[in-house]
Amino acid sequence: MSRYPYGNPNYPPPQGPIYPSLYNPANAPPPGQPNVPPNYPVPGYNVQHSFQPGYSLGQQPAAMSYPGITPAPTAPRGHVTPHGAFGYQSYPYVTPTQSYDTTIEWVPTTPQNASILSEKAVVAGYEGHDGSPLWVIRSQFQGDLIPGKLCVKHFSAYVPWGGKENAVQNIEVCCARPERVRWLESRDGVIPPNAVMGGNTAAGEPLYIGRAREQGSLTPGKVHPSHKVLYISFAGQELPHKVYEILCTV
Repeated sequence: MSRYPYGNPNYPPPQGPIYPSLYNPANAPPPGQPNVPPNYPVPGYNVQHSFQPGYSLGQQPAAMSYPGITPAPTAPRGHVTPHGAFGYQSYPYVTPTQSYDTTIEWVPTTPQNASILSEKAVVAGYEGHDGSPLWVIRSQFQGDLIPGKLCVKHFSAYVPWGGKENAVQNIEVCCARPERVRWLESRDGVIPPNAVMGGNTAAGEPLYIGRAREQGSLTPGKVHPSHKVLYISFAGQELPHKVYEILCTV
């Protein structure tokens, strides 16, 4: 795969396979035993919790999906903001970013057709079980525009939402020249300058692009500032990481 991460300091090589099949349900932890690293507690987070059946577009999925976490304020109707397309107003832990319109391009496609973008897609990491690349994508899901991962070798894309790994078909691939972006370490929802905004919640809170290691993988996902974590899709679940790397423009 062109521009595969090995040899580039932004994309460290796999640490060795740890499990035989990433998406085999037998590998998932038993019910009530979230696969969350012990050093990264998230009070009130329950990976088994799913959204309520009465959910509809326009409601605030964060309040439903993450009990005990107060959603950030919603921008007033008609309010024009620095990130107008995303409805950004004033959320904690977010440093105002410079424009990256000429650096980042989001290209609509599907998991089956995305390989034609291999010369310019942002490769965030790799699968732990076979070392295949994971690209940065985003997709609409339950009213949110959510950054996630594309397993380009396996023609499958996922976004983290509601405690689950959710398969998506209509995606946008994040594209940029490798010398124009870099990954910076961060934690606890802190957003550094020039961080790439990858989407937003239905309530208007911006979501950023992050990545973290999990059981031999290096997996991209969404940084949710008001939750103070990065969420990744992994083995059927949405897993939080308080320490992560975040995609920024140079």
